[in-house]
Amino acid sequence: MQESFLIFITKISLYPTIVFTGLVMFVTLYWMVSLLGMADMDTVDIGDASGEGSNLTSSGFVSGLLLKFGLYGVPLIVILSLISLIGWLLSYFYTSFLHQNFDSGILYYLFGTGALIFVLVISMWLTGIIISPIRNKIAKIPRRNAASNIGKIAVVRTLSVTDKHGEVELNDGGAGLILKIRSDINDGSLKQGDRVMLVEYLEAANTYRVTPVKDK
Repeated sequence: MQESFLIFITKISLYPTIVFTGLVMFVTLYWMVSLLGMADMDTVDIGDASGEGSNLTSSGFVSGLLLKFGLYGVPLIVILSLISLIGWLLSYFYTSFLHQNFDSGILYYLFGTGALIFVLVISMWLTGIIISPIRNKIAKIPRRNAASNIGKIAVVRTLSVTDKHGEVELNDGGAGLILKIRSDINDGSLKQGDRVMLVEYLEAANTYRVTPVKDK
């Protein structure tokens, strides 16, 4: 058992698997931090759902690449998580069955780099396929109800709230809603557990501007 575990650790530490191992560790840590309310999950906003009007020149290489593979419309951390996990599995199989033929030297890194690029492309392609139905469902959710939340009181769930970061939990009479918020107050006075009022819906960013509520 111990020997098998050591072999497993060795394989996930080999190039190129080590790259995806690091990514998996990063997204796992991020999910843990997010669940603890220390970070929020901002969505990718690099163009419309059809990708029209966006290209490699206007949006930049990275944005164009994301659009090409359909990697938009869902939280960025979800995309990274899927790419990391799929890439880790594929690179692990490569390391286990093919890469073992090259112990070191230039061929080790040459084939490893080729496998890294190939696995990354396949991972992005598969991730785009997986999130496609999710993205379509999100796009169909009407946002007209967002304005109905204006004036309601919610509770901050992240450790802090700034003009670029923050989330609240709104009691809607059901399971509750997790909403992204922004505040013009950046002095750290808004913190986890504070009550805030939703005063404006920022449609472009799908978030709310809030103001603190002073308890009597």
